[in-house]
Amino acid sequence: MPLATASVSSEAALRNEFLQAERQIGSLKAEQAQKVLEKFADYPLQPYLQQRRLQQVLTADERIAAFLQQYQKTPMDWPLRKPWLLDLARRQKAATYLANYNGSNDAELECHALRFKLADKNADTKALWPEVTRLWVVGKSQPKACDPLFAAWRKAGQQTAELVWQRIRVSAEGGDPGLIPYLKTQLPADQQYLADMYLRARQNPSVISGAKFFPLKKVNERDVLAYGLKRLIWREPNQALALWQKFVNDPYFTEAQRLDVKRQFAIALASKGEEQAADWFKQLPPELIDNMLAHWQVSHALAQLDWPKVQQIIEAFPADIAKDSSWRYWLARAYEQQGQADKAKPLFETLALQRHFYGFMAAAKLGLPPSLAHAPVTVSEDELKTLKLHPAVRRAQEWLALGRLTEARREWNHLQDTSDEQQKLVSAKLAHQLQWYERAIFSLADVGYWDDVELRFPLAYQDEITQSAAKVDIESGWAMAIARRESSFMADANSPVGARGLMQLMPATAREIAKKPVQLTQLYNPVINIDYGTDYLNYLRKRNDGNLLMATAAYNAGYSRVKQWIPKTHALPADVWVETIPYRETRDYVKAVMAYYQIYNIRLNTPTDVFKPLTIMQIGVVVE
Repeated sequence: MPLATASVSSEAALRNEFLQAERQIGSLKAEQAQKVLEKFADYPLQPYLQQRRLQQVLTADERIAAFLQQYQKTPMDWPLRKPWLLDLARRQKAATYLANYNGSNDAELECHALRFKLADKNADTKALWPEVTRLWVVGKSQPKACDPLFAAWRKAGQQTAELVWQRIRVSAEGGDPGLIPYLKTQLPADQQYLADMYLRARQNPSVISGAKFFPLKKVNERDVLAYGLKRLIWREPNQALALWQKFVNDPYFTEAQRLDVKRQFAIALASKGEEQAADWFKQLPPELIDNMLAHWQVSHALAQLDWPKVQQIIEAFPADIAKDSSWRYWLARAYEQQGQADKAKPLFETLALQRHFYGFMAAAKLGLPPSLAHAPVTVSEDELKTLKLHPAVRRAQEWLALGRLTEARREWNHLQDTSDEQQKLVSAKLAHQLQWYERAIFSLADVGYWDDVELRFPLAYQDEITQSAAKVDIESGWAMAIARRESSFMADANSPVGARGLMQLMPATAREIAKKPVQLTQLYNPVINIDYGTDYLNYLRKRNDGNLLMATAAYNAGYSRVKQWIPKTHALPADVWVETIPYRETRDYVKAVMAYYQIYNIRLNTPTDVFKPLTIMQIGVVVE
């Protein structure tokens, strides 16, 4: 169908013509394409037509360079720059390539750039070889374009057995172990057995306990030892502990390796509830304490309800860690449990003024109303008007009108990347006005402004959530908190594991709830997604005997896992149970959702105090 030539009288018609032009411009003759570009000269998305056209004529070097100069670092840059650079590399246009390659995380493009630089007879190869080494020592295969570069690097004598060993180590410890058989061939013959050891330890860490596994011929065996011990402690703690005793005094086992293993032992044993974890924490120097170690130290003592130990641990924390709200809360709890109310109360009072899980818990303990600590962003009407005229904003709004959310988000992200702090606050306010709630939330997070409750916790999809929640007799504040945590109200959200939509439902869960086949596209429909999500919340509430704390954990981790975390021989206070959830993701999820639940109850004028019941709740077997 030929492109329409009549003047456009409405926005809808113009947008339809743009979509038609977008599909066709790449195949038009030059003269026709130019006419189309002229026709849309004043349309915000016209540059995308230019980009689409140039993607089809990658030999138009001067035009492409000019376009990229004009739209550098916008969402239109990379989809054109990368294929053009690859075409320049194919055509061996070294000077043009290097003039327009401005660095990236793309190994293929970086390898081409380094090859061109090395081909220059005036190149300082000594300065370039470390760059090649950095590209080579990674835990994955690099693109084929890098092969000639690596061959030249190797020919120049830059590859050493130590570098090969480094790459084996990073491939085994979090990279692609499939590289190890190839890398083995790059080692000297008397070291190749080390690669086999790494592979065996990765596949089954128990093998390192074998009497003959470590022949003790090379110092590098200690790398495998440390790696294997850190894996074995999670699977077979007794084997790991026994092997540790065998090598603890090995002179070639470095202090750094010992500390690395001790740290992993302490965390693993604490997560398993082993009493001896405390002994391993004692062996770690104070300078190694970070947030993860701090959590597991306190969690281990909390699980045993050892309040003097909780106090002792927190009071020994470095100042930068001890100031965290979580540790001030648990220090107050430790004082409280030991009858030191005069020390606990001031800490609780300070926390009660804050808007988070611990602040709401502290307020509930003191019998105070929860504090939203709301401080709205301050922006002027002139700032909003100016921002609305920004090219990125105009393009984003146009993509929104076309229903192209991915393209709209890219433009908004570009705006964020090029804005100062105040401009980001203005963009958050504007996004909220546009009812583009996710962008308002992310814009505030980007600048670290946490106190505008109305922007961060919008009443998005309020009618739909209220109606669906009422049908299954759950509070809409709880459902809204789940949606806020799961997707920030992105109706088209799609997680790496396949959860979809506002409430991030897995397709299998949706089918189980619906008791019929459910098309994936249906889960992106907010009404359908909310219906299934609230139904699932109700199901989890019933499975957990009405306990919303456990139901919230189950929404994230699954019902069966949560059941495993319920103490079978004793009971824990609710706050202690949350803090001792072994999965960090679920632990943080429960804290966030319960806090959001409280916030939404206040925003929705719901009188329920979410945290008051938690102050007396016990989870586990209550012994009379």
